[in-house]
Amino acid sequence: MPATRRFSRSLKPACYAVFTAAFFVFWLSIFSSTAASAQILNIQKFNCRLSKDDTETFTKIARYEAAFYDAVFETSVNDSLTININVFGRKDDFKKTPDGENAMHVSSDGYYLEKTGDVFVLKTDHANSTLLHEISHAFLHHNIKRPPKWFDEGLATYFGSLIVQDDKIFYTPVTGRIERIRELNEQGLLHLSDFLKNNTRNWGDDKKTITDQYTIAYSVIYFLVKTNLNLIKHLAVELKNGQATTASLAEMFGSMEFFENRYNNFYKQQH
Repeated sequence: MPATRRFSRSLKPACYAVFTAAFFVFWLSIFSSTAASAQILNIQKFNCRLSKDDTETFTKIARYEAAFYDAVFETSVNDSLTININVFGRKDDFKKTPDGENAMHVSSDGYYLEKTGDVFVLKTDHANSTLLHEISHAFLHHNIKRPPKWFDEGLATYFGSLIVQDDKIFYTPVTGRIERIRELNEQGLLHLSDFLKNNTRNWGDDKKTITDQYTIAYSVIYFLVKTNLNLIKHLAVELKNGQATTASLAEMFGSMEFFENRYNNFYKQQH
């Protein structure tokens, strides 16, 4: 399920192309090839229309994320993964889906249903962002059985902040989330180690609390991406092998204390 729309106004197209690390050269070369993927999207429409451009954009999003997860897990299985996408034109119809009421309760326009692997999306002006978020769940769950919630939602929220434009996908920092991290830190309310140790699948029902959880998860992914993209790959593989988040981060940074110091200093410098 995507984060609430609270910070969506902070997104603007920017000139930052997503990801430039060495191991992603292969990934980007795949994405740039129109015949590179056998990705199968099974799109079901309910009281809505999708233009040719809409369908092509959905396909680009799926190919992009398939290439990302192939590069991270050094596989090609994501290329042929079938993803069922249910697109709704009416809010009432969307609310009648298995988890539609809960999604609307936290102001979300889509969700990924883990037990079936289906994606449900309400067609709005920011449907692409929602789809980027939810398809990330589909791919990650295909590669890691029951991934830590923070990693699952952090990656999905990061993907949801991408901008699809022509044949390119761009990234711009979500300033609202970055500002919130600084606030939580300054107020002494950011307990990062405890957050990363908590692997519960339920972040509660309070909208503000849930929004903060998504923000913290996003902030860790953003920090790792900006520090060294290979950290994402290493962490994903460690988590797939059953390693705990804090143990993996302590190994990568030398200690959890050093990781948290680097993280905190990074966000103090973000403006």
